[in-house]
Amino acid sequence: FGSSHCGANHFCLGLLGWSGLDFPPNTPGATTLYSNIVVVNRLRRMMRAPRYAVSVPALLRSSASVRAASTLPAPQFAPVKFQKEDVEAVMKELPAFNFYEIKEPVPNPYQSSTLDRSILLDPPAPALVAPKTEFSKLENGLKIVSVDKQGLTAHLGLYVSAGSRFETSANFGVSHMVSMMGYTSTAHLSNLRTVKTLEQLGAHGTATCKAGREDIVYKVDVMREFVPLVVPLMVGNVLFPRLLPWE
Repeated sequence: FGSSHCGANHFCLGLLGWSGLDFPPNTPGATTLYSNIVVVNRLRRMMRAPRYAVSVPALLRSSASVRAASTLPAPQFAPVKFQKEDVEAVMKELPAFNFYEIKEPVPNPYQSSTLDRSILLDPPAPALVAPKTEFSKLENGLKIVSVDKQGLTAHLGLYVSAGSRFETSANFGVSHMVSMMGYTSTAHLSNLRTVKTLEQLGAHGTATCKAGREDIVYKVDVMREFVPLVVPLMVGNVLFPRLLPWE
C-alpha cells in the first residue's frame, strides 16, 4: 500500500487506521500514502463484524414457528399393484433397425408438399384438460409423481437418493463414477443397443445422468408414445448395471 518514498512506519500507521496524518504538500509520496490509508480504512469498515447478533435458540424458535404455521397437506401416494411382464415380449416392442445402415422403409408421402399446403385434411378438435398432479407408490417402495399436460413430449426423471453426501472415505467419487456409467451396458441391453435405441426414439441428445449432493438423476425427453420403452431402459441402468471394465 505504501510508496517507495515513504518509510515503513508510515505504512504501519496507515494499516492501523490513522487517516489524519499531516504531510507537507511537497512531501514525496504523500498523496499516494493518503490514498492508500483511505482504501485501508474502507476495507476495515467492510470487514467489520455486524453490530447485531441472533442467538441459535432464537433462530430455532423462529424456524419452528414457520414450520408450525405451514398448512400444506402432505401428499398421499396411491398404491399400484405389480404386474409381471414377459421380457421377450417387451424386447419385441423395441424398434427394428440395422446398426450400420440408415434407410427409409416407407417413402415420405409429404416430400413434395410445400409450406403453404396443409397436410391435415380433417384436423381434430383439441380436447383440453387441466393438468393434474398424481402421486403413486409401487409395491417395492418406489414413489411416482406424474403430471399430464397433454403435450406431445414427455419429460422423464428418475431420482436415486444416493448423492455425494452419502459417500465415505472408502468410496469417495463413487457417485460421479455412477453418473459417468449412465446408459451403458445392462443385464438386458449392451451399450451399443442402448445408444441405438435412444437414437431411434429421438432421445440420444436428451438422455443425461448427473450426480448431485443429494441424489443421482437420470433424465430423458422423448415423445409420449415411447414412454413405455424408455422407462424400463432407465430402470435397468439403476437395478441391473454390468459396470464392465472397458466401459
